[in-house]
Amino acid sequence: MAKRPWLIQQLTILALTAIALLLIFETSHLDIWISNFFYSAETKTFQLRNHPFLTQVMHHGLKSSMYVLGVGSILGGVVLLKQGRSLLRAKHLAVGSLGVIFIPALVALLKHLTNKHCPWSLDIYGGQIPYAGLFEPYASSLGSGQCFPAGHAAGGFMWFAWSIALMSIYPKLAKVIFYFAIVMGFALGISRMMQGAHFLSHVLWTAWFAWLISLCLAVIFKLIPDIQSSNRLFYA
Repeated sequence: MAKRPWLIQQLTILALTAIALLLIFETSHLDIWISNFFYSAETKTFQLRNHPFLTQVMHHGLKSSMYVLGVGSILGGVVLLKQGRSLLRAKHLAVGSLGVIFIPALVALLKHLTNKHCPWSLDIYGGQIPYAGLFEPYASSLGSGQCFPAGHAAGGFMWFAWSIALMSIYPKLAKVIFYFAIVMGFALGISRMMQGAHFLSHVLWTAWFAWLISLCLAVIFKLIPDIQSSNRLFYA
């Protein structure tokens, strides 16, 4: 039996995942229940909000390291392409390089467009902003929120692009990068959750958008046929 086209599989997974995220987080208080673990009702603060390790190492240090590494991956790809000693081609470099640029940039743009406030700004956590679901608008008088999706998590999930870029030519390396993206994305995202900057749904949606953007780049630069014809797939 012929395999279903890989792109169709991925789009199906994205659609089902989006439905699951909406059903789970928009019809329950799971986000609030999880964030409550990091909130002190007595002091009415997220006690780890200004923790030195989370602020200096995770918030600033690790995020900056991801972007420096991202620039390094682009430069390294350019060198390999010019040397012509690897399987890397311009289309692979384009998907990986543009991914580490566009994913954080587009997530940052979405943060401005969605106008969702951080948990620490909500009235249930000592702030002034009433809690609202993803599709519930805020009154303009409440100011602009910039906390959905999770920007810091994008610094980890942006590596999905390199994973897809290398999938058909260096599958083992691509698999390592795939899991690296997951670990770094959640490390950055959860650290900000602990500080009260994001809900879990914000982090999960960032991963969703990162994978979607990576797929779009793979379609634009015609990598999908190579991935589909490869017998070394490790995704769905």
